Amino acid sequence: MWDKLERKVTEALEGGGYGAFAGGFAVDRADSDNGSASGDVPRARRPEVLVGHGGIGTPFAKLGKALFGILTNDVPALSTTTATDDLAVRKKRQAGNGAFFGTWDSLAGRWLAAGQPRSASGVTTTVALTDGTMRFVYVQSRRLSGKLGNAVEPGAAFPRDALVWTRRSNTFRDVQFGFADGSWGTLLVPDMDDFLEYFPETLSHQQPIP
Repeated sequence: MWDKLERKVTEALEGGGYGAFAGGFAVDRADSDNGSASGDVPRARRPEVLVGHGGIGTPFAKLGKALFGILTNDVPALSTTTATDDLAVRKKRQAGNGAFFGTWDSLAGRWLAAGQPRSASGVTTTVALTDGTMRFVYVQSRRLSGKLGNAVEPGAAFPRDALVWTRRSNTFRDVQFGFADGSWGTLLVPDMDDFLEYFPETLSHQQPIP
């Protein structure tokens, strides 16, 4: 996590009484497309964040978020993802390297939703590690350049011990996050070295999904 982003996340956590920042990494929607086992979350379940904050000094925000949704993380998911807790389906998705298994109310379903926010202003999504907690923090940013704005918003939090395994998918930057309820979900991690600093026991794509 680069210095300016880390400062903004740290200030938001400590200013809101969420605990001291102990590390973190940025995430985005996964690259992988596994059809019904993909990790794209239905639009209605994705949190709308940084509401009321416009674009960062560009004319794009004035031209309508529908047209420029891809620049602002507000583009709807087009996948045919099927959420399920059927154990027979779980075995198939293990064998097939599925990007998602669980219901949308499972830990992985909620994790994926938090990792795929909607924002009319543009957003960089981070996972901040504090003492015993993993909390999503959203930082206003320009989608293409990555320039950060002033708005920061803490989001959903998960107990660190709820995450029981992590695994690199067979795509370059996708990581599968496996949870204590048996569910897992995949997000893209732009800086893999940053991520592996905090999760050095991450499985390789050559190892099976637990």
